[in-house]
Amino acid sequence: MMRFCCGILLLCCAQVWADADPAAAHQLVDNTIQKTLAVINESRALYQTQPEVFAAKIDVTLSPVLDFDRIARRVMAKHYRNASDAERSRFIGVFKQSLLNTYARGLIEFTDYKINMLPLRTSNQSEKNTLVDFEVVTAAGQIFPITQSLYFNAKQNTWLIQNVIINGINVGQLFRDQFARLVDEKGGVTAAIDAWENVLKAGINTKEAGHDSADETE
Repeated sequence: MMRFCCGILLLCCAQVWADADPAAAHQLVDNTIQKTLAVINESRALYQTQPEVFAAKIDVTLSPVLDFDRIARRVMAKHYRNASDAERSRFIGVFKQSLLNTYARGLIEFTDYKINMLPLRTSNQSEKNTLVDFEVVTAAGQIFPITQSLYFNAKQNTWLIQNVIINGINVGQLFRDQFARLVDEKGGVTAAIDAWENVLKAGINTKEAGHDSADETE
């Protein structure tokens, strides 16, 4: 790369690389976890009684750091190119809700656990893919390793999460396979989105029904 007007250019590059430092990605994940846990602990009761309100609170915390559009495009994979703008927009909305529910449920089901941030990896880290590792340790001593993949978004000048691997399961790939299967089974993208949305609504209704039943037995 040509270095024209070296002083100014080097200053700009230094700023860019400082922002894109993988250590900043590590810190972002750590901060996000702490904020998310605080929201969960403060709003735990809402998960059963008002799941949509609970999800909205999680959304406020995670939306600034999760690139839902990027993840949804990867989940739709080859079907994204052939989908209409309306189908793309609708799936992103439905998928975002699914991802928020999955993330929150994975943490809220444990009432006594701790999070251990692991040291930042020192090799094979880049602006396109930096991996940040941490562990969820339950009261019984079970350890669930989690890895988040982040990339540096130059336009927003920040790191964003683009995938997560939980206990060896690639969540992005899991959703991708699920969507492809639905498209095949239902015969198209719109029908697949309908099915995905129905599963999401059923999960919310189940939580609400479970709460109502508990109230009736008390």
